[in-house]
Amino acid sequence: MSLIEYGSSQYQPVDHTKLRELERMHAWIVDPISKASTAVTKMPFYDYISRIQTPRDFKPIASQIYFHSATFPKVMGLMLGLTPLSENHMMPFYAKHAFGEADHHQLLLRWMLRHGLLSTPEEINSTIVGLETNSCINLAYRLAAEHDRDNWLVTINSGIERCSNDFFKVVAPKMHEIGAGDEYFDIHVEADEHHSIMGLEFLEIEDFTSRRAEHLIAKALEGIALWADMLHSWIGIRYHPRFNLDGTLIEARIQ
Repeated sequence: MSLIEYGSSQYQPVDHTKLRELERMHAWIVDPISKASTAVTKMPFYDYISRIQTPRDFKPIASQIYFHSATFPKVMGLMLGLTPLSENHMMPFYAKHAFGEADHHQLLLRWMLRHGLLSTPEEINSTIVGLETNSCINLAYRLAAEHDRDNWLVTINSGIERCSNDFFKVVAPKMHEIGAGDEYFDIHVEADEHHSIMGLEFLEIEDFTSRRAEHLIAKALEGIALWADMLHSWIGIRYHPRFNLDGTLIEARIQ
């Protein structure tokens, strides 16, 4: 059995056999997402993370990810609130995910205060949220407003959630290495690395060779590209990776 994250202290057991079956069944979307997200982990942002020596080196990242983390449960709430009666069976999925994410930004805020990155909690509100951070956040709002379930699942649950998990799998041990480990970082890697696969259980698409499937792949890869743009903006690099529909990297322009 494996653990799948639904809350900051609540996890539901999931059978590995079920995970592997979902991966096999939805290889059409899992494979390109996996290729693209893996490519992101080899980009300059992760070189920066490897060189972090103190919590202060992480401040530019923490100041931005706070707003990303604070927004995510709100967007999940929109998905829940806009759920039509015909999709009431999706309500527990959205609600548990929103509840699980609701306090994560507060955990990060406490970490920043403990390590002297902020003098007061209110100081975080003076942060100018970056264009790339807002772009990633706005994608989630757009998907919630459109309430296209398949688009949401492949882009947020399977694409960006996969990238987020990759991020915390690297950052959490680095924080322990420099003596700044914390629940905020650890909690995102307690779940199975493929926990985002579980959202695919609710996909409605039946023809994986259709034009609709291509649109879903493109939207998932758009999310991963925006995520990568955002990561690099946090360390002052304009780095813009773009992907083919099979998940391979087309280009990554540094400006």
